[in-house]
Amino acid sequence: MTSSGVRRALRAAPILLLLLACDKLLPNARPAGQSLPAPPDASAPVDTPAPPPPAKPVRSRDTTPNAEALAFDQIRRSLRRLVSVEQTFYAENGTYTEDYGRLRYQADGRAEVRFLWLTREGWAASGTHPALPGRDCVIWIGRVNAPPTSLKYIRSGQEGVPACDVSPAPRRSDADPVPPQPRALDTATALSDVSPAVQMKVDMRNLGRAQDAWLGTQGAFSRSVEPFALQYVWHKGVTINILSADKWSWSGRASFAGQPGRTCVVWVGPVPAKPATEAKGMVPDRPGVPVCDE
Repeated sequence: MTSSGVRRALRAAPILLLLLACDKLLPNARPAGQSLPAPPDASAPVDTPAPPPPAKPVRSRDTTPNAEALAFDQIRRSLRRLVSVEQTFYAENGTYTEDYGRLRYQADGRAEVRFLWLTREGWAASGTHPALPGRDCVIWIGRVNAPPTSLKYIRSGQEGVPACDVSPAPRRSDADPVPPQPRALDTATALSDVSPAVQMKVDMRNLGRAQDAWLGTQGAFSRSVEPFALQYVWHKGVTINILSADKWSWSGRASFAGQPGRTCVVWVGPVPAKPATEAKGMVPDRPGVPVCDE
């Protein structure tokens, strides 16, 4: 190498060393064919977590608290039991009474029961509770001019069925998580809780009243029960038959569909023969007082 070439090589050495040092500072080269990532677009929206949806209001399915339902249960039980004791008293005495002592009756829990009216042929009563101010249940038995109505919702029921001021079921809306539960109302008569013997005795007592009225207008006792259909409705399952009747006497028998072979009998006046029950052969020892196979 000539002297001039050596001098050029010495002058280029620092430059080569500087280039080698800079090359170590640069990032590794990408493989062939791999493109660089696109630079971020400043105009694109930035992904942010969506806010939670507003919670739907939860509405109660039943606005009636448990205390209200329990209060109505106490009133219903009290009124239904009043029907039972009154019917039993009527079966034995031929009349109703307001004397709780004679009935041996007391309302359930904190319920209070009072008679709205009472006659020899029927009665009506109201039941209240301290937890239900301004509301009540009503019930009636026998012959009435018009069924009683409850205080708040003006409800009335069939004979022996408590009619109560139960709050109407709330209307459903889209915000309700499930449909509201309907509130069941009483539909069964308390008369079905009375024993068949008591039901038959009550009907025989009513037959006696009907016969007395017929005698006053016709001059003789009726030989059939058909004329009394508009006055009295016999208990469900009870069948009444008049065995004998004339101007001075009559006798009758009652049977119950659910207890075949068991009957009640009654007689009034100098009947040709005093009737006897089918099962036990029982004969009433007093006129107008029915006896039954029990």
